Amino acid sequence: MTSSPHDHSQQESQRFRAATFALVVTLVLTVGKFLIAHITSSVGVLSEGIHSSLDLLSAAVAFFTIREAIKPADADHPFGHGKIETLSSLLEATLLVPASFFIFYESYEHWKNPTELKEPWLAFGVMVVALLVSFAAFLHNRGAAKSTESRAIEVNALHFLADAATSGGVALGIVVIYFTGLTWIDPLIGILIGLYILYLSAPQIWAAVQELADSRLPDSEIAEIEALIKTYANRIIEIHDLRTRKSGINRYIEFHLTTCGKETVEESHQVCDEMEHSIETRFPRATVSIHVEPCGNHDIDQPIQCARSIQGECEFRKKLK
Repeated sequence: MTSSPHDHSQQESQRFRAATFALVVTLVLTVGKFLIAHITSSVGVLSEGIHSSLDLLSAAVAFFTIREAIKPADADHPFGHGKIETLSSLLEATLLVPASFFIFYESYEHWKNPTELKEPWLAFGVMVVALLVSFAAFLHNRGAAKSTESRAIEVNALHFLADAATSGGVALGIVVIYFTGLTWIDPLIGILIGLYILYLSAPQIWAAVQELADSRLPDSEIAEIEALIKTYANRIIEIHDLRTRKSGINRYIEFHLTTCGKETVEESHQVCDEMEHSIETRFPRATVSIHVEPCGNHDIDQPIQCARSIQGECEFRKKLK
């Protein structure tokens, strides 16, 4: 059956809780990393602090935009507010680009003017804790993103995954520097962190731009929609002009449905209702629009195997013979 308003309310609450959780965890990580970077003079830890500060900004943006995105459609926004969340994910991902270049700059400066790493084991301990906290937050937000289909929460999850990976890299670098004395390892790790952040941000920027440009749904979802439509093959003639798009967590699906020209409005409407119900059951929060056309409106030069033509009842088919 189609998802109920109660189901939607639960999803909205879950998205809001996930956004709040991300904001609080990122704030704690950011403050901790900058504090340890100041104490230890580690460019790797400083790079992590810069990375987390951008994560904090993006988490704050996600927190406030999700509150707007869950608002119902109104007179000024008849299709809802879903694209606010898409804009949020685009901003979140884009913010990582200048952060990466700032990390490159700081790494270059520390490579030219290396500084001795102070309190290495303190820095190591904090990075290990940051790794564990970030990975736990990644798992939490990834689960919320999958169940709510929230792109903003998905980007938050990737931020935490990047935090976990880069924190692990910094911790490893601290150990290498401690035992080898190779101070150039620290700026090298900073550069690698910057490159990794760019690598993560690029596909998220592209995905958000595609959604804002009303790109169609993924091929796998379109195949599912077409498969659902085919279950009505004995009651319709064909469908064409299938168009799809996504706005936040909402999907919009529309197509033209050709039915027998001898069917009544009530018969065609009944088929449309059933098809809409099937699609909306599979894709909750989808809006399905079907434009019905009688088969006689098209220049059909060969019989189509609808129920009435098989039974020899279709007058339009008789004219083609």
